[in-house]
Amino acid sequence: MLNGTSMSRARKTAGIAQTYRAGKDEIFATCPDSCPLKPYETGTTEIDRDYESAVRRAVPRKGVAFLFTHFAPELWAEENAPEKTVFNYSADSLEQAAKYIKRGVASVAVVPADYWKNRVSHKVTESDGVKMVRCPDETTKIGCAGCGNGIPLCARADRDFGIVFTAHGAGRRKAGDNSERGGCYAENHFVGKHWRDLSKREQADETDAQAVTRFAKSLPPRAIFRPHIAGDLGNA
Repeated sequence: MLNGTSMSRARKTAGIAQTYRAGKDEIFATCPDSCPLKPYETGTTEIDRDYESAVRRAVPRKGVAFLFTHFAPELWAEENAPEKTVFNYSADSLEQAAKYIKRGVASVAVVPADYWKNRVSHKVTESDGVKMVRCPDETTKIGCAGCGNGIPLCARADRDFGIVFTAHGAGRRKAGDNSERGGCYAENHFVGKHWRDLSKREQADETDAQAVTRFAKSLPPRAIFRPHIAGDLGNA
């Protein structure tokens, strides 16, 4: 199931379009069991190919779209390409993100809440020779809409650097330690509430693929779209 808002009012995503995606009675049903931030297993291992194809093409006219997925790039049906939604691989570590960046795959990673403490730079780090840039919003509160002069860093498929997010929210301790399952930011607070409410709805007559296509077409020109701010590409 999928729903969206054309103009987010959340602080970080204010002004951009976004959707939520969940399974029936289970918020994590679209997320792969391989994700260490997922607190328990639901048996999700396969990508919903119809949805994947639709969300790849769900780019507003003259705008940009980007998303994050814990499904490994080897499982994607297509690579990132111009004028399509940029898939960012949410790697399990800086080292894993660096490996994929060297292969030309846009990648991001989460670091522990205290990662930047006592470091020379609070904005940039590196892993295996690859530059890693901290999400600008964490130091400037610029938000996705103001990042990169209208083209957010995460919406740039051809970048040669990774994006780093610092573990935050109620699950930040687990999010910074992959030896313990859990820590997904989306299961808490307002995002979690909306996500759980969505999972309790009856499935609409249209599929998620049809819903994201319709939603993207309804957005104004030059819009910034972030699909499934909660949820992933998996079969629900």
